[in-house]
Amino acid sequence: MYAQRLMTLDLPTIRPEDSVARVLRLMDEYKVCQLPLVNGEIFSGLVYETDLMESDEETPMAALEGRPVFVGPQVHLYDVVSQLVQAEVDALPVVHEGKFLGCIDPKAVLRFLARHTHWAGSGAVVVLEVPEMDLSIAEIARLVESADSKVVACTTSRDEASSNVVVTLKLQAQEVESVISTFQRFGYTIQTFHHAPGLEEEMRERYEAFMRYLDN
Repeated sequence: MYAQRLMTLDLPTIRPEDSVARVLRLMDEYKVCQLPLVNGEIFSGLVYETDLMESDEETPMAALEGRPVFVGPQVHLYDVVSQLVQAEVDALPVVHEGKFLGCIDPKAVLRFLARHTHWAGSGAVVVLEVPEMDLSIAEIARLVESADSKVVACTTSRDEASSNVVVTLKLQAQEVESVISTFQRFGYTIQTFHHAPGLEEEMRERYEAFMRYLDN
């Protein structure tokens, strides 16, 4: 999963002779706030809409400086996402040895994840909350496999309300009753789960039975 697989040539490039007015029209047309400035095949920087707003409409791009925001073609997806977030851009140029190759936009990243990873698959999602000192992805995967399932994707994040780590698991199947039971048996805190129709139906029935009990 590298930048060269995510890039596209759908976004236009701007040239040194283009005026500020033309570039602003292009940004409005393509609904972006940045576009790459390219001289021939050479990348000259990323031009920001906020910078153009301070210039005269007839000013050519050659009179302005683009920002050195780009990634190489072999940069991993994780680093692409990091750069998109840190630079706060919706057009991230891909450049190799000074030559402009294409652009990456956030939608392209989402499309890639949906098509080429398990994130958009039909398996259940289980979210655990684990103390950082007890976190072991290998142990979590082992427990899932002991319950006759498999982890096909895993992400972690910090719980803002505590020092715990939130572990989100994408599982191979939707039948996860045994996985839930295994985690509970080993003392794991289950924050929530999704896309497990059988278990969700069971919990709904328990809730309705409890409400009927309260009404009696």
